[in-house]
Amino acid sequence: MAAAVIEFQHVTKVYKRLFSEEKLAALSDVSFESAPGQVCAFLGPNGAGKTTSISILMGFFFASSGEVRVFGYPPGDLRAKKQIGFLPENFAFHKFLTAPKLLRFHLQLAGRNPAAAGSLIPELLAKVKLNGYENLKIGKYSRGMVQRLGIAQALLCNPQLVVLDEPTSGLDPAGRREVLQLLGQMKAEGKTIFISSHILPEVEQIADHVIIINRGKMVRSGRLRDLLAAGRQVEILADRVPEDLPWLRTATVEPAPRGVRILVDVAGKREAVESLWAAGCDVIAMTPLRSTLEELFLKEVDQPGGAQ
Repeated sequence: MAAAVIEFQHVTKVYKRLFSEEKLAALSDVSFESAPGQVCAFLGPNGAGKTTSISILMGFFFASSGEVRVFGYPPGDLRAKKQIGFLPENFAFHKFLTAPKLLRFHLQLAGRNPAAAGSLIPELLAKVKLNGYENLKIGKYSRGMVQRLGIAQALLCNPQLVVLDEPTSGLDPAGRREVLQLLGQMKAEGKTIFISSHILPEVEQIADHVIIINRGKMVRSGRLRDLLAAGRQVEILADRVPEDLPWLRTATVEPAPRGVRILVDVAGKREAVESLWAAGCDVIAMTPLRSTLEELFLKEVDQPGGAQ
């Protein structure tokens, strides 16, 4: 198995107020990994510790305890930073520059010679649908255009890890769709994507792995398909259902185009199907119900006494 791109091992971050003994634990014993080529969704409500975690990952903050590795190196190590593209949630570009000039400036900041970049910048602008606006100053851009330029900046040096904090912020539905398509293309190219977003239906479309934190603690982590398949109900489609079956008292029965739709707990699926067969009913299909990412998220962060 390939080594993890991102590793957090028992990471704790405590902030101490200036001129005070008061302390605030932003992260407490957080551990997770992100594999190569994976789209990893990093989720949590406001104040959960996402920004602190991303800041530690990028080398902006130091953890109070625990260990963090990016491509096997400590956060902030140049050998790791050369492989990372980053788009923060709140960013600002020089409004008096055009997009090509801004990207050339960022190439220089990355230690590369813009003159040797060839067609890189025009190709990136086309990739984020900003071609045709090369002579327009950024101050004239819409919020969505600035967001797409931020994504182009994150992709500038062909990074293997792309860290995106709310990448569809400020975009209209068409713009969000374009960003999702771009992320899908990046995934197909084998890039590792670490994404934080509050727009969970969009995350559900692209994520392979999900990490949920709340109040600075890990509350759930795993492959998205496994987490969403772990529902508690099964849907049974039958041509009819007798009224005298005892388990019907705890089931939901609804009309369906080809008979009836029955919802039962997973634990009672065998009894339900066998009793339907015994009564001469035709069982057409049985399907585990799949949760949505939003349902999973709300369940985890609303747990009473959960991550305190």
